[in-house]
Amino acid sequence: MPARLRDCERTRLNLLLIAAVGLLSYANGANDNFKGVATLWGAGRTSYWRALSWATAFTFLGSLAAAGTASLLVSKFNGSKFVGAEIYTQLPFLAAVALGGAVTVLLASRLGLPVSTTHALTGALAGAGVMAAGFAGVKFAALGSGVVVPLLFSPFVALALTLGVHPIVARLASRDCVCVTEPQAMTLAPDGAAAMESASSTPMLRVAGAAECNTGAEIARGSLTDTLHWLSGAGISFARGLNDTPKIAAVLLVAAAATVKLNFVLVAVAMAMGGMLGAARVAQTMSKQITPMATEEAVSANLVAASLVMLASFFALPVSTTHVTSGGIFGIGLRRRGEADWKRVREILLAWAGTLPLGAALGGVVYLILVRLA
Repeated sequence: MPARLRDCERTRLNLLLIAAVGLLSYANGANDNFKGVATLWGAGRTSYWRALSWATAFTFLGSLAAAGTASLLVSKFNGSKFVGAEIYTQLPFLAAVALGGAVTVLLASRLGLPVSTTHALTGALAGAGVMAAGFAGVKFAALGSGVVVPLLFSPFVALALTLGVHPIVARLASRDCVCVTEPQAMTLAPDGAAAMESASSTPMLRVAGAAECNTGAEIARGSLTDTLHWLSGAGISFARGLNDTPKIAAVLLVAAAATVKLNFVLVAVAMAMGGMLGAARVAQTMSKQITPMATEEAVSANLVAASLVMLASFFALPVSTTHVTSGGIFGIGLRRRGEADWKRVREILLAWAGTLPLGAALGGVVYLILVRLA
């Protein structure tokens, strides 16, 4: 093939890869962006749009921060740990991984099912790898220990910790109100003399129950649990951007389709668009269709999820925000056994079980199509 035609073919595949990663990023935002604030809307603490805007802003910041901190996660999801260099550097392989993962997550989002982009990408890596190098050419042991085990383990940890943390948060909620008050003016009337007012007006800080912090004398009043709830939602969203963006950008970095920073910005922008435009169905499932939740239950689940996802990002463990946040909400459901919708929970669990094989099938099929077209 003449050099000019080879260059044209490579340019076409590069453009396809960029589009595929953009689609994957959009799908990730649509399925994942709301998960960090699902309990805020579910517990009735805010509106859908306010919660979504909060989550999207902090996810975007996490995505940008990932550009300088995520080399380990990039290496796990560019294919270099699971197939040989002659495979993972091929543009058709990279595009097949991105498209297989994207279609899997978009289908789940359409059905309102919260699934793991990490699972979808893992499946697409395996499926495209098998088609490119055969079963013997894919390092399934590394795939299992480095990716699948953390994914499977994390929701059970989140569920157990949510049940354990809830009593502590409930105790905190009993003295939840922080208020600043001015003392009442005091009168002094010594020896029957005329009354005199004290000049003291130093503000006083009190932590008390809600009723005690609603006397009418407060200058300012706030809620500890509400503050923790919003901050934990921000923490989950930031950590999700930090954990998910490198996995998605990894295939672009192999192809050197743009500079590192530009790759991360492109992924961050597409994720934000997916969240703002496509999150409604998954948001409804996570917030309203699994279980009712009180504020202290919601805060417990969010604090656990934020801690686990941040730790995973720090140690470069590819956990799924979906599994962690859902595990916490399932923990709330266990506390409210009679009120939780266990049919919907089963549907979500089935979707989780099907994500990896569907991603593998789509990744393999797309790879075969692209190789024949190339």
